[in-house]
Amino acid sequence: MRDSVSMKDIAKICNVAVSTVSKAMNDRSDISPDKKEEIQRVARELGYVPNYMAATLKSKKTHNIGVLLSEDTGMGLLHEHFTRILNSFKTTVEERGYTITFINISKVADRLSYLEQCKYMNFDGVFILCADFNADETKELLASRLPLVTIDYDCERHVNIASNHYDDMLKLMEFVYMRGHRKIAYIHGEMSPVTELRLKAYNDYLMSKNIEVNREYIYTCPYHDHQKGISLTKAMFNLKEPPTCILYPDDLVAVGGLNMLQIMGKQVPGDISIAGYDGVNIVGVVKPHITTIRQDTTSMGIQAGNKLIDRMEHPEENGKTDVIVVDGMLEHGESVGVV
Repeated sequence: MRDSVSMKDIAKICNVAVSTVSKAMNDRSDISPDKKEEIQRVARELGYVPNYMAATLKSKKTHNIGVLLSEDTGMGLLHEHFTRILNSFKTTVEERGYTITFINISKVADRLSYLEQCKYMNFDGVFILCADFNADETKELLASRLPLVTIDYDCERHVNIASNHYDDMLKLMEFVYMRGHRKIAYIHGEMSPVTELRLKAYNDYLMSKNIEVNREYIYTCPYHDHQKGISLTKAMFNLKEPPTCILYPDDLVAVGGLNMLQIMGKQVPGDISIAGYDGVNIVGVVKPHITTIRQDTTSMGIQAGNKLIDRMEHPEENGKTDVIVVDGMLEHGESVGVV
């Protein structure tokens, strides 16, 4: 990497040969303890990270891409949405001669930071599929000179492959509205750039139809937390005027809501309508099939792979902010009835 510290840099500061630096960094015994300590101290101060490929690759490309998929967000490989994007991304980059390696996200005390791992592995670029963007080590990675592509996160100097959350939510609202619904509740996810766009579309659509936004119909539920979704679904029926339709933050929470409604003896869509978001396979398995927005994960993975490789192979493009918006598709399902 252009901004990495080499053993030659350390050798110059310590006024020793590069071979002496190598011995110190490998904790060899054929070097004085004082000199070893000095070299290791300078290496730490400079932020030196050994590059296991440097001896053979020098400045050559490794054709290896780092993938950051943090489980801290609760939305890792267990979620079908991200698995689909990753599979599409992997196929795309492999067809262009690249391999992928996951960045270690474990909580062990001596783990290298995300950026240190990227330096160590000499990645040509990094795909941030899912991460805590408020974490210091994520910010450090985003501030580096590495070519980067993110999913659903705007970041200066990098590429963001984003679902069209605002317009897709408008599609869902229009469908529900055209079926006669005016009392529309929205259980949205925890606040994030994605949630903000969807919530804005919900509010904007209601206002465009001169429907007052009823704060009693708006709830917050962590994405994929079906237990919380079940509790909020039950709470809807304690309102003086329950909604006729409930929109959920994602399909898994929608399925939890559907199960609770059926336990309560409510007919969907006869007594109440529901809709999810994402388009995971389960919506077509449960009865009734749940109305949802299917995000185009295949296209997102392809775009992410091609855009990242373009930046890796054409460094002059690095540093330019680029947002690629991918439209989703409304799947009517069977869970939204006419009122």
